[in-house]
Amino acid sequence: MKRDIYPLVARLAAPPATGYLLWRTLRERRGSRYFLQRLGRGLPEGPFDFWVHCVSVGEVWAALSLIKALSGAYPERRILVSTCTPTGAETAVKRLPANALHTYLRVDFNGAVHRFFQRVRPRCALIVETELWPNLFDGCRRRDIPLFIVNGRLSRRTLEVPAWLRAPLRSALGAVHGCLARSEEDGRRFRELGLPAERVHVLGNLKLARAAEITGEVPDAAPLERPYVLAGSTHPGEEAALGALWARLGRRDRVLVIAPRHPHRRDRILQELRPLGSRVAVRSRGDPVTAETDIYLADTLGELTWLMGHADLVFLGGSLVPIGGHNLLEPAVLGKAVIVGPHMEKFHSEAEELRAAGGILQVGGAAELEDLLPRMLADPQWREAVGAAARNVVAGNEHVLDRYLTVLEHLCPEVFGPEPLPAAAPSAGAPDRGAGGPSLPPLHQGLRH
Repeated sequence: MKRDIYPLVARLAAPPATGYLLWRTLRERRGSRYFLQRLGRGLPEGPFDFWVHCVSVGEVWAALSLIKALSGAYPERRILVSTCTPTGAETAVKRLPANALHTYLRVDFNGAVHRFFQRVRPRCALIVETELWPNLFDGCRRRDIPLFIVNGRLSRRTLEVPAWLRAPLRSALGAVHGCLARSEEDGRRFRELGLPAERVHVLGNLKLARAAEITGEVPDAAPLERPYVLAGSTHPGEEAALGALWARLGRRDRVLVIAPRHPHRRDRILQELRPLGSRVAVRSRGDPVTAETDIYLADTLGELTWLMGHADLVFLGGSLVPIGGHNLLEPAVLGKAVIVGPHMEKFHSEAEELRAAGGILQVGGAAELEDLLPRMLADPQWREAVGAAARNVVAGNEHVLDRYLTVLEHLCPEVFGPEPLPAAAPSAGAPDRGAGGPSLPPLHQGLRH
């Protein structure tokens, strides 16, 4: 009986959710494409051989190496990449190969889901990390579309959802052909939620596949002429706390660079920093960084790697407030000393591994951060040792992409084979596939050698 509650809740939520979507579209000037495509309208015309869904920026970065590998192996096949956020969309559009298009993903209403499949007609679905949408997954099952979760991660909070929601989530997992999980803990959680053990494959973190790309993306020239400390991917509540901390420290030898996770919050951040009396320069306005500048607000997209590459020290946001943290692997690859706050739930396994190796420092709150910052800035050898330890942790994982591609070939040779599939039917019952399947020569052969 409880399984029937989710469709009812989705129908009841549709009108207020549509109103909220319109309000956010207007308030944040997201444009009509965002609004219409989130409702399953104005979508690109299919069929698409591969559909890759990435909710936001972090998932786009995780999937890029896989998307590029598929593009290189199958240049004649079409790839659709969907996101839920404009920041994810902007990152994707800048980075996608020529045979890939972007769309916003529809909300999980039956009508929007139906319109999505009717228009896009994907032949294979690759859902990145942790998006479990009952109506969407059921739509794949009904249309016999092979569905995979890649770089799968699952939080403890997902396992603690109410019973009425847990049941449809477990049912949604029945449509999953394979979950390629990033860690043993994530794999265990997917099994606990109800995914059969034979469909769970622990392959490592796909974000490590970008290691070689990351180091090549940092220009030799620094983005600022003055030395700086970077606070990257910050969230509401963190900018004001960090700005106040920096003002109390009274540092004149370095600039505090704040790169918010969502740059559209610029005006709100400036309003919060104004009472501090700090001299703030804003990147999007082209403000110069002078000897008098205290804080530099880097409110642009696509430059975080560059900023990390030349920072003396990195604080990673989303961790002083209960967001769950952000990707630690990028600064680790760059050999940067990183400080995080207490909230790293979304990246627990990576944080634990790096902390055990001395590759990050974790503080309990802003007071501890205020004590630690000046001591680290005064000790370049300490910073270098922390960065080197972080780089050593991520070294040796350059073959993670090969593992993902090989397993996908093995699980689904009808998709990852030499001939494209026929277009997906509008609706059909899907057989219950296991994890078996014949092996093929690796599709990535010659791509990286």
